[in-house]
Amino acid sequence: MRSMKAYATLGCAAVFLLGFETAAHAQRGGQKVADAKPGEVRILVTAAIRTPLEAVRAEAQKAVGKPLVFEYGSARGNLKDQILAGQPFEIAMLLPDVDEQLAKQGKILPGSVVIARVPVAIGQRGDAPNIDMSTPAALKAAMLKAKSLRWSPTGAALLTVNKVLDTLQIRDTVKGKHNLPAPVLLGPGEYELNLYPLSEILENKALTNLGPVIPELQVPAVITAVVSSNTAAVDAAKALIKFLQGPAMDPALKASGMTR
Repeated sequence: MRSMKAYATLGCAAVFLLGFETAAHAQRGGQKVADAKPGEVRILVTAAIRTPLEAVRAEAQKAVGKPLVFEYGSARGNLKDQILAGQPFEIAMLLPDVDEQLAKQGKILPGSVVIARVPVAIGQRGDAPNIDMSTPAALKAAMLKAKSLRWSPTGAALLTVNKVLDTLQIRDTVKGKHNLPAPVLLGPGEYELNLYPLSEILENKALTNLGPVIPELQVPAVITAVVSSNTAAVDAAKALIKFLQGPAMDPALKASGMTR
């Protein structure tokens, strides 16, 4: 028969799983550019900047003068794949390395605009107190001791994740802990570490924000805006980008741990 503590642990895990399911729904569900109506401005967006964009959606729509359709997802995953497969859009807000791939395929106009930067942070699940991650050696020890590790293999945090794994030389060692089927049950003193953009860590209430990855291993995600080479609504696209560069966006970015 399960103890009350075991049920409590299971309950916490269920809450955590619900949090990730909610985040996944935010990325995969909601609006789809494929369902946009004529005259709507279609924007494909990395989930890392979802919360700030939603905070200014009404103002942005007023500035553009047309309805906006935001589809959130993985910059290096489903969003890039959609564009390469021929999905029409007006603006893509992705990452510089993705922009390079799209430019080579003639999918976007020349030039990109930096909308925001966000550090990669570490979120903890579990009740282990005072985990030291202040040095490369301490971070290595913390990751090796973790029962579970999570990050997106196509997400905005990937450059930092790769730098951490390769610099600390733990890529093969921790492979068996990465993205285990959720929920991973945690006992006393056990914990899971999540490496995601700070904006996504802050949004996930099932995680304790342990702060950005140390500077030696940090590669902040740079979120850029580019315009489709096949859109007839270039003026609307440029109007939205101009708005996103303006002061109305600053408080929303700051609240999500992002900068220009």
